[in-house]
Amino acid sequence: MAMNAEIYIVDDCPDQHFLLYQIIKQLPESYSVKFFEDGKILHRHLGTLSMQGQHDKFPKLIILDLNMPGMSGLQLLKLIKKPALESHEQLRAIPVVVMSSDIREDRIIKCYQEGADAYIIKSMEFDKVKSTMQSICRFWLGREVQPAE
Repeated sequence: MAMNAEIYIVDDCPDQHFLLYQIIKQLPESYSVKFFEDGKILHRHLGTLSMQGQHDKFPKLIILDLNMPGMSGLQLLKLIKKPALESHEQLRAIPVVVMSSDIREDRIIKCYQEGADAYIIKSMEFDKVKSTMQSICRFWLGREVQPAE
């Protein structure tokens, strides 16, 4: 099962890190969480794991903010889902959930076109964020992945 599955959260807002950490720790399942303040840091980290052949150390889920300084969430999404290097091909298998306050349809469509597995509108209500995170974790981490036939 997904006990201690690792989740990477990329968001430039420390308050969001704190909120999501508190929520994830309250979930009935146990997950390990690693936070990244921007896309460049995460991309370097994933690239290092990939180059070292440590694909087993990849997170089971990436939750990605869309609007960040430096490398935007959309730029990072492209690098994960459409990697330029063949050695980084296995990044594509990591589910990426975009979590943003941006509700513009064109932005949402663009995220799906670039490979997002889901797009969630951020809420400011604690209970809503908690139920959303619980649903995300249950859906992406709470089931065994069946091998393709």
